[in-house]
Amino acid sequence: MNDLVEVKNKEILVDSHLVAKKFGMQHKDLIISANKVIEKIEKLTGGVTPPKYYEEMRHYRGTDFKVYLMTREFFSLVAMRLTSQKAFEWQVKFNDAFYSMEKRLLQVESNTVDVEWNSTRLIGKTARVEETDAIKEFADYATKQGSKNSAMYYKHVTNASYKALGMIAGKHPKLRDEMNLYQLSELMLAERLAANKLREYMSLNREYHDIFASVKQDLIDFANSIRLN
Repeated sequence: MNDLVEVKNKEILVDSHLVAKKFGMQHKDLIISANKVIEKIEKLTGGVTPPKYYEEMRHYRGTDFKVYLMTREFFSLVAMRLTSQKAFEWQVKFNDAFYSMEKRLLQVESNTVDVEWNSTRLIGKTARVEETDAIKEFADYATKQGSKNSAMYYKHVTNASYKALGMIAGKHPKLRDEMNLYQLSELMLAERLAANKLREYMSLNREYHDIFASVKQDLIDFANSIRLN
């Protein structure tokens, strides 16, 4: 859901080109609608600037075109002009994405002053190093068994931990900074489990595909057990 919006300079914005695509309309028509919103607000307010938006020029296949990067307030004004069922459905989804991202940013702000969270984050960095060390050993192990893409296991094992816990990294390279204390603790335990299981299965000389499949299942079982508890 959060791939619908982006953060630039601590502002949550949505790309008019993406909005047009999701709404099932031509981007130029959306731009016309946005321009009408701007004109109407300026007329009603005597030239006062409407809710924030940013213009950006892009180049595609020999053509220059303008896009708007819209704040939630400005997006809502533009979306209100579009009355199709598809536009309404996606308006709801975009608004949910805005609210979700706002919640993430508030969590980050709260984390920065939380002593317990920062202590856990520091311990978590150690757990992550333990996991990446184990993954390196596993990548070398897989290469010796004939793997041509063993370096991809850094990504695959990491994503397996996120997925098992219901977390999605995606376009959030600083996802850990957005986690609350409970989520951070869960991830730390999952990463230590992955590291231990990789080494355990390698010591048994198991086939590398089979090891990875087993580690994924171990992570799922771990996630299910903490949910039950």
